[in-house]
Order: sequence, then structure tokens, then C-alpha cells
Amino acid sequence: MVSKVNPIPNDMTIEEGSEFWDTHSVADYPSHVVQLEYEPEESITFVAIASDLLSQVEKRAKKQGASIETLVNLWIQEKLTTRA
Repeated sequence: MVSKVNPIPNDMTIEEGSEFWDTHSVADYPSHVVQLEYEPEESITFVAIASDLLSQVEKRAKKQGASIETLVNLWIQEKLTTRA
């Protein structure tokens, strides 16, 4: 039995695309190329961290159940607000 798949809507927003793909499988669309245009609302800057510091941050993040990025951003935010 062949299952009926919904057509992929044109001109979806990123939110609509997320909702669509949350309930559909790309395996059902083997020959279809999906292109998304996405412009992040804020920019991201990468900063180098010494490997010994990174190791310590990784351990602390794991212990707190947070990602490294979240933990570092929280620390920076805390430092900036206490110095203001």
C-alpha cells in the first residue's frame, strides 16, 4: 500500500517549515530539493578559548546540565551586569 504524502507548501516561513518537517519525513520526498532562506535575528561571533579553559568549562557545563554556549553566555552576561 502506497501512503499519500502531502505536497510541500511553497513560501513557508521558518516557523511553518519547522512545523511541517516536525510532522513529515524527508524520506517521503526522495527527489525533492528543499531550499530555505534564513536570516538570523542576531549575529553570532566566535571567540577562541584556550584548551585548558575549555576543558574546565566543558566539565562545569556538563555538571550543570547546560551547553557550553549557554553557560559562557550566562557568565558573560552576569559579569557585564555586575560591572555596569
